[in-house]
Amino acid sequence: MDVNKQLTDLERIKLTQKSYQELALGERITIGDHFIGIVSNSVYASDGMRAFVITNPNEVTILYKGSYGLVKGNPTTWRDEWLNTNIPILLALLANERRVPSQLKSAAELLNRTISQFKGQRVYLYGHSLGAINAQYALANCHHPEAIAGAYLYEGTNIWLLLDQKQRRRVSEMRSKIYNYVDIYDPVTLGITASPHMVGKLCYVDSKQMKPIKQHMWGGYQFDEQGNVKLRAVDEAFLEESRNEHRILRRSNDLANTLERMGQGDSIRKVALDKLNTLQQKLPDHRGIAKLTSLIDKSSFIKDNKHS
Repeated sequence: MDVNKQLTDLERIKLTQKSYQELALGERITIGDHFIGIVSNSVYASDGMRAFVITNPNEVTILYKGSYGLVKGNPTTWRDEWLNTNIPILLALLANERRVPSQLKSAAELLNRTISQFKGQRVYLYGHSLGAINAQYALANCHHPEAIAGAYLYEGTNIWLLLDQKQRRRVSEMRSKIYNYVDIYDPVTLGITASPHMVGKLCYVDSKQMKPIKQHMWGGYQFDEQGNVKLRAVDEAFLEESRNEHRILRRSNDLANTLERMGQGDSIRKVALDKLNTLQQKLPDHRGIAKLTSLIDKSSFIKDNKHS
């Protein structure tokens, strides 16, 4: 059996967390008693896409790195991860336009290149936050879906609206192999759905509510004694959250246009909040509005991180 299949949910999260480290070429990656493989490729694309390829004789594991800027940002990470990727994705979703940032395309190129390089080996993908977004797009553009043995995605925005029909068909064919974990209290999981209109199978986490940055970094996840993450069936809370977010996405075009015109200046918070207050009068769903506010106002993550 593949070593990736032997991992518990908790061990898979620990493996995904490795994507935030500076793994060295040739480094041996072990999770618990499981030898995952050796780092054979460390990718830092010009657009900021960051990933690691780990190989053993039978398997290839790709770790897509998430938004490191949430934890300790610098001008480069804010530019590559937020100004050039996360916020444009949000704007595209709000405007209902298929504008795909460069990082997502680089992630797809890496996947296809890696599959060609390691022909016949089974490929596993992991990603959290922006890493999950990059992995979603990579899967949607995979030239050899039969090579994908499993994908484990955590706390990423649903990019279904950014995919064309061909890309949607491709990920739908792989749906049984893609596990998409969603904590509804996490402000990054915008666009969640209980329908097939998402990349992979919904894994609705039975989470505890806490501060935004901790929530986003798996803080609300709970596990049983065997290391299985506790899930729950889709309930009314999930359905209401999903309905709220999709109403916001459908009716926020004015907000998207305003944000795009102003760029990312210091006044973004005031204008965004004014627009969100207007939206809230039309759509009295406080949690959905708060989620959108957190995505736009990145300073809220910094503030929470400083006091955590």
